[in-house]
Amino acid sequence: MNLPLTISLLASNRIATLERCLDSLRPLLRQVPAELIVVFTGTDERVRQVAERYTNQIIPFTWCNDFSAARNAGLKHAKGEWFLYLDDDEWFDDVTEICEFFQSGEHQKYNSAAYIQRNYLDWEGSRQSDAIVYRMVKRTPQQSFENPIHEELQPYFSPCKIFRAYVHHYGYINNTIRTGTDKTSRNIPLLQEDIKERPDYTKNYLQLTQEYCIEESWDKAEEICRKGLEICKKSEAALRGWLQANLIEILYKKGQFEEAENEALRILEKEKPSELTRLLLFQLLIGIYEQKKNYEKQLHWGIKFEELLAYMERHPDLWIKQQMGTVNKDKVLNPDWLYPARLNCIRAALELQNYKEAEFFLELFPWEEECRIQTYYPLLDRWKEHYAPHLQELLAKLTYDSSYLLYQKLLYEEQKKEDEDETERFLFHRCLKEIDQPYLQRQLIEKALQRKKNLSQLLERIDLDTWRNHISGIVNATSYEESQYLWEARETLFAEHKLQGLWLEKLLLEKELSRGFLMKESLLEALKRYANSITAYYETLYQPTMLCPEQRHLLPAECRLAYVILEALACWKQGRLPETVRFLRTAIQIDPRMTGVIREVIRILGVEIAWPTPNAGPEFYQLAVQMKEALRAMIDGGRYQEAMSVLPQLLPLLPDDMELMKMQQVLLAHLAD
Repeated sequence: MNLPLTISLLASNRIATLERCLDSLRPLLRQVPAELIVVFTGTDERVRQVAERYTNQIIPFTWCNDFSAARNAGLKHAKGEWFLYLDDDEWFDDVTEICEFFQSGEHQKYNSAAYIQRNYLDWEGSRQSDAIVYRMVKRTPQQSFENPIHEELQPYFSPCKIFRAYVHHYGYINNTIRTGTDKTSRNIPLLQEDIKERPDYTKNYLQLTQEYCIEESWDKAEEICRKGLEICKKSEAALRGWLQANLIEILYKKGQFEEAENEALRILEKEKPSELTRLLLFQLLIGIYEQKKNYEKQLHWGIKFEELLAYMERHPDLWIKQQMGTVNKDKVLNPDWLYPARLNCIRAALELQNYKEAEFFLELFPWEEECRIQTYYPLLDRWKEHYAPHLQELLAKLTYDSSYLLYQKLLYEEQKKEDEDETERFLFHRCLKEIDQPYLQRQLIEKALQRKKNLSQLLERIDLDTWRNHISGIVNATSYEESQYLWEARETLFAEHKLQGLWLEKLLLEKELSRGFLMKESLLEALKRYANSITAYYETLYQPTMLCPEQRHLLPAECRLAYVILEALACWKQGRLPETVRFLRTAIQIDPRMTGVIREVIRILGVEIAWPTPNAGPEFYQLAVQMKEALRAMIDGGRYQEAMSVLPQLLPLLPDDMELMKMQQVLLAHLAD
């Protein structure tokens, strides 16, 4: 007997995606005489057990960093006229077109075929990029896979059939966002014209330099700045200082750190610029040595900057005397320059294990200005891990009135001892009562949930939107293996803070649905619980009149989605399958965040519509079981043709019987020999 198709896939240790992949192949294996080969490259026996439910052809392969070698192992065992290969983290949405390709005999007209790989750009399945992949060929003896990575099957013959069918693939998720600005200036032509008329007027060069800097035309800015320095007179000291500072900044922005360093050192040594200009050059040198990772020089110039800045603060008249245009006190003290410079000096001191200077620069940081410095908290937290335990100790010693430092004291006390003491409990109480900064609140909530602390003091101060933002970040950052504490926290929250508990439950179920790779029964149960948690949340929040069917269009999208999902599941339970599909399609339109999950439910439903389970009584089921036993006896006795005549009668009676599918493949293999 001719075997039209071999399906081959590599199975590593990705058990969740493998089962979804294999399940998507079931309609193809039912409708087309085909064999399934799984090349097992992993070590997890659970993966093998999943594969064995679908086929007897499990080929063990010791991974050798060569995808082609693994693919060729499957190709070597193939008996089908055509060969289709895919990965264990892909799954078909609909194989009807491929089934018809073989059932109609169209496959005889082609030598190869391709389908679409739909690569999702986010876990919600709402952003995607499609690519045609050439994964099906009419098998010939000379074919083999080439290249250890990004393997290709060669030779690949025409003509080629292009299917509209596609596989889902989440392996290339990337949320890179490109932004850009196009800065222009109407002043540039005017300044250029004036320079032609007054080539010795220094300020024109300054202004044109600034315009090019705004436009980010650094080469032009450098050229004009240098011309300005050439014609600048000795009497124009302030203008010269402005041009000098601009030149070093331009070179820095261009990434020419070596040239910027040499120019800055030359100016400081040879030209003796004003205190104001020196401050700006010191700042730039701190940045230059940060780029060069020369921590000794970075710390040296950081100390000189702070000493000179203290001198200027003691002589405030110098700010006024030496300022010129954008070279002024505000530029020196601009937080966008000053705070990163001090942070860089903190790190330089830590790298050099100079904890005295690290403490000096930490004390200079404006801890009371929470609204301005909160963007640096994540950076400091990363440094704490790298420079542990020294940075944590230094932060805990600081006495400024700061939420961040208060939380660092709590962490420090927690690390010092195994058992919680009165000091630690007091600090935790203060943090819950006082911390208002969102970044810290989220960390505090996560720690409180992990340690089973009562969150009432904090939850009584924050609104529901803030809670939703915080807990969403925590759930998203928590792996499946670590999420048990969140499920336990949900139970605790229900007692005193029902709304917060319901929202946590909703997020946990949403994550389980979106990334859990659940099979049919588990998927439907989780989807029902998910919808119920949302409706319970809004039924607690809103008046009943707001929730009546006539007013539901006013509700948030996630609430409307939940009601539609519940209606769809009710229709499914009643056997109204076409109506179920309509509800699910409506759900996608309402809220696209659950697109991937709803698509999977629709796929499962489509299989059920195409292969409905017979609504027969126990007598018919008993008969089917007896026929299955008789079929097994025929196969064991080598009566393959007789068994093949019984199989089509039995498949509709037991459509979900995996053993029966394997028996079909055994029969096809024997008849193909």
